[in-house]
Amino acid sequence: MPPTANTNAKRSRSRRARGSINAAGILSGAFEFCRDTPVDQLSMPRLAAFLDVGVTSIYWYYKNKRDLLDAMTEEALAAFYESMPPLRAGGWEDMLRGFFDDCYTALAADDLTCDLIARRIGGATRQAAVTTWPRAAELLDGLREAGFPPSLAWHAFVTLAAYTRGFLLTEQPTEAPPGSGRRPAVAAAAAAPTPATPATQVTATPATAAVTQTAALASELEPSRPIAGPPEEFAFGITNIILGLRSLLPQEAHDREVA
Repeated sequence: MPPTANTNAKRSRSRRARGSINAAGILSGAFEFCRDTPVDQLSMPRLAAFLDVGVTSIYWYYKNKRDLLDAMTEEALAAFYESMPPLRAGGWEDMLRGFFDDCYTALAADDLTCDLIARRIGGATRQAAVTTWPRAAELLDGLREAGFPPSLAWHAFVTLAAYTRGFLLTEQPTEAPPGSGRRPAVAAAAAAPTPATPATQVTATPATAAVTQTAALASELEPSRPIAGPPEEFAFGITNIILGLRSLLPQEAHDREVA
């Protein structure tokens, strides 16, 4: 699991012996390096100097920076998936809101993890989401049990995942305020488009269109959240997407809720 502690302290390192570093050591060192330095400033020579190894030692395991970043992303993604708490009890609205509140809270607490994986939450396809993220599979199953047709359950998941990603990436400053101790976000990550796939091209669904319903209805769904939870603006958007989803549910699902 990637290290989570930020540190600005000077590190004293003894020169490594030739061949003493491996892929896991390089990966761990890359996470440590990027705790204080934006990912877009990572380079193989800078990392080699940080680790006190020859740059060829890094290229032996990672052929280029993209290869190393992919490995960092996979590591961070696996740790994030494992860190997600169980689904919250209650109806489908509380379950959905709780799931994406937890996503936001976990990623907002760790700038580096957010930089690496925010645009990949949920996977590119339904199969990728359910096979790599058991909690997502549980959420989709819970929505289907609540009366969501499979296609609407998936659209709900993708729409809320896209909303959460966008909120996180636009919320992070590209430059840290002086003396804040906050590591700057990666501007390139926020600007780069997500690769287009049939599964991700669903943000313009009836669910997202319904977000424009009157905001007065949102008050009845607005949750009471702990102070440390997501900001009110995030919660407001989640609430309005849930309102749109409610209007798209088949009548039998509404009847089930009343019963």
